[in-house]
Amino acid sequence: MLRREPMLSSRIFIWQHFTRLTPSEVLDVIPLLHLVWAHADPDDIAFADQHAAHGNFRAWAQLTAHTRTALARTGRPRVDQELLRWAFSRLA
Repeated sequence: MLRREPMLSSRIFIWQHFTRLTPSEVLDVIPLLHLVWAHADPDDIAFADQHAAHGNFRAWAQLTAHTRTALARTGRPRVDQELLRWAFSRLA
């Protein structure tokens, strides 16, 4: 018989509630998240947030991964709205 330790019954120790970033916070924080965004036009960052990320860090992480793939495949030096639309299509 397998004995379950009470402390191992869940991987969640404490639930944390995070609020979404405001549009202003997005423009301050996201360029620091990854080099992909460090050189991006602020209008493109705002576009990405409005259409896909909605101030959510998990969404920004997913979008960053897809955006990196798109940049590598296209050879483009930086993010633009056409590339972002492709990345949006890959989000779950």
